[in-house]
Amino acid sequence: MLNTIKDFSQIFFNNLNIKIDSLEIEEEKIGIFLIKIQSEESGLLIGPHGKNLDAIQNLLRLLISKRNNSKVKIDLEINDYRQAKDDKLFQFIKTKIEEVKNTGKDIMLPYYSAYDRKKIHSFVSEHNDDSLFTKSIGEDKERRLYICKPGAKLSIDIDGDDI
Repeated sequence: MLNTIKDFSQIFFNNLNIKIDSLEIEEEKIGIFLIKIQSEESGLLIGPHGKNLDAIQNLLRLLISKRNNSKVKIDLEINDYRQAKDDKLFQFIKTKIEEVKNTGKDIMLPYYSAYDRKKIHSFVSEHNDDSLFTKSIGEDKERRLYICKPGAKLSIDIDGDDI
């Protein structure tokens, strides 16, 4: 499966006339494959706020799944963009965890996608001494994530700035 995904990915990017400096495939988890690419054309591949990266990942997933006649799950990483984005997100969340611990007040975080909220929920539960918890409140685009201390009052932090 690794060779099939690698060969197909190389053909895919060659057909788009995208120069790929390196392409590595690894099985991240059982049934989930990580495609790691290094390219000087990363700006084009990633796009604004990672939108092109998401679209390319979805397209590759569909094409590879169709070719294999079975669902294939892939994660696409270009020039470590997602890792850097996650590192920045988790650093911000660490500061908010400390703020909740120091002030004793709950914090409402800025808007995050469902995918990022899930990562934040996991991060807080894994890097915490159980004195804090997270919860999501609201629907659709109004859904917000809170970092909470049991029995604390709510402090609103919409854009990363306290209000």
